[in-house]
Amino acid sequence: MKTATRYALSLLLIGALALPFAAQAQDAGPKAPDFSLRTLEGKRVRLSDYEGKVVLLSFWATWCAPCKQELPILQRLLDKYEKDGLAVLAINIDDPKTVAEVRRFVADRKLKMPVPLDGDSKVLGRFNPRHSLPFLQAIDREGRRAFHHTGFTSGTEKQLEEQILALLGPKPTETSEAP
Repeated sequence: MKTATRYALSLLLIGALALPFAAQAQDAGPKAPDFSLRTLEGKRVRLSDYEGKVVLLSFWATWCAPCKQELPILQRLLDKYEKDGLAVLAINIDDPKTVAEVRRFVADRKLKMPVPLDGDSKVLGRFNPRHSLPFLQAIDREGRRAFHHTGFTSGTEKQLEEQILALLGPKPTETSEAP
């Protein structure tokens, strides 16, 4: 097989592998609906509180195996990019009677992100009417829906990080003024 043909086939294969991510990425979408929920600590949190930040809304439950894989990755991304304007809200949809189990889950995984409670799944329904989990909705700095992912597959962390970096934009350059 000629080198040019191999090269063309390689590009085609790479493009095909990237399709699942490209199909879920969107240009600037509609404004994300605001919501208000109480966190595990009882603090009221609103999406509008995070204006000017890139926000990942991660809808999850303690009984969801892929959620258990995704949340620690989101915590690592938050640790890495919080200073650049990333925020993560780990919105739990477990039954309100199982709050103690949710607390244990969060403590065992050392999650430091806010954990709003959506026990009736009303907020989830506004972002994902199918109620599938895990569901990740990214919100850009202007408060618009940017991209979403349904489910979680190990090995997609790099693509997720690239999508987040694209939303965060270039890092501001430090300007030094001469005295």
